[in-house]
Amino acid sequence: MPDSAGKLYYSISEVAKLVGVKAHVLRYWESEFPTLRPRKNRAGSRRYRQPDIDEIVAIKQLLYEEGFKIAGARKVRKHAKTAARQRQDERPAQMAMTFSQLGAKEQLRLVREQLGEVLQLVRDIDPAADAEQAEAVTPLKKRAAKG
Repeated sequence: MPDSAGKLYYSISEVAKLVGVKAHVLRYWESEFPTLRPRKNRAGSRRYRQPDIDEIVAIKQLLYEEGFKIAGARKVRKHAKTAARQRQDERPAQMAMTFSQLGAKEQLRLVREQLGEVLQLVRDIDPAADAEQAEAVTPLKKRAAKG
């Protein structure tokens, strides 16, 4: 498979060689699988990205190795894309309640708690930073008290 640190776009001939199918097969699969839609440049040449190549590999496996027909493979890929989209849309329970739904006092309390946790993490990583931070905050406190 192509190196993700390498090229961003691949031509149809490069992808055909990588995957082990002919270019006309890739063009046919584009017409049969709505999940496979490579971008095209101004000249109309197909430019495949890594997700497109991953989709081609999945289609090839369904057709050549698992023995699916085109219609069955199309259903499997459509279902897989739908399931992936649903997993992506799900939020963790802790993100279910938005910050703006809290009252002002509760928001302030939450911010203080989280800042305290961050400060403790920093102190655990570098105890010397705690002393430097204390020296930097003292002049600010004096200025705030004067103002």
